[in-house]
Amino acid sequence: MKISPQWLRDFVDLQVNYHQLADDLTLAGIAVESISGEGDGTVFDMDLTTNRPDAMNHFGVARECSGVYNLPLKPIAPQLPAATGSTEFKIQIDEPELCPRFTGRMLRDVTIKPSPAQISKRLALLDQRPINNAVDATNYTLWELGKPTHVFDLDLLEGGKLIVRRARDGEKVKTLDGIERKLTTEDLVVADGRKPVALAGVMGGFDTMITDKTRNILIESAWWDPITIRKMSRRHGLHTDASHRFERGADFESTVLSCDRVAELILQSGGGELIGAPIDVVAKNMRFSASSTNSVLMCSPNAVAMRISPCAFQAGGWMWSAKSI
Repeated sequence: MKISPQWLRDFVDLQVNYHQLADDLTLAGIAVESISGEGDGTVFDMDLTTNRPDAMNHFGVARECSGVYNLPLKPIAPQLPAATGSTEFKIQIDEPELCPRFTGRMLRDVTIKPSPAQISKRLALLDQRPINNAVDATNYTLWELGKPTHVFDLDLLEGGKLIVRRARDGEKVKTLDGIERKLTTEDLVVADGRKPVALAGVMGGFDTMITDKTRNILIESAWWDPITIRKMSRRHGLHTDASHRFERGADFESTVLSCDRVAELILQSGGGELIGAPIDVVAKNMRFSASSTNSVLMCSPNAVAMRISPCAFQAGGWMWSAKSI
């Protein structure tokens, strides 16, 4: 995975040179295998283990830097204009075990055009091809905070709703790579009122993608069951940046934040209006039991809470929940 050390400075005030930073991160367990480029064009090639999806992004690595150097970590705090109107679009989750949370945000009267130079340059450093300001906003957000998102052309979604459901045998969806994929009940899809429009957690659909004609956008961010995404990715021979992260476990609490960040970037470059409040559907909370942890670790709940609180967990009696990044 590639990381721009210059990008890390957005979140933490680093005073060391890049070679020292690479050595210190490696000693902390976030291995830097090689360094290429120079100055603002320097890129780290990272070797991250599969149990560290939290570090598969710039904010996650910056959080490690914050701990290594005992420096304050600047939060990601999107600045959005006041929303107008109300949101009448519906989100329906038929498979809460496989998709416990799904969040959407609506934008209207957006102009689709090339991204600003800074965004295009940062994506290019990571070998990501700039496409347009809406799609690039999702890619930028993925590499910034580690949460895959997707943008739909709102006017191409039928029925005024999205449904998270299992596919029906024989259904088909044409994914963004132009390939028509035959689905089975083993597949999880995002569908509109008539048809599948995305292979959940893997790739969006061709027929509802953003084009130069797009004016109204639905931004989506969700949490998907890692095992389900891994099986779908392998079944369809489709490994993507999104599936790579969802297979390893994404941040449950960052769905609204990631939608807001994408919205901020699109509005900054393409204008338009933010419509209504976030459509945030939580079908099931993600928590784990202190008592079950106690039986494995053989220490008291208070001792466990003391150790995990600095790692972004919030204790609540005998239950703990992961806090957002």
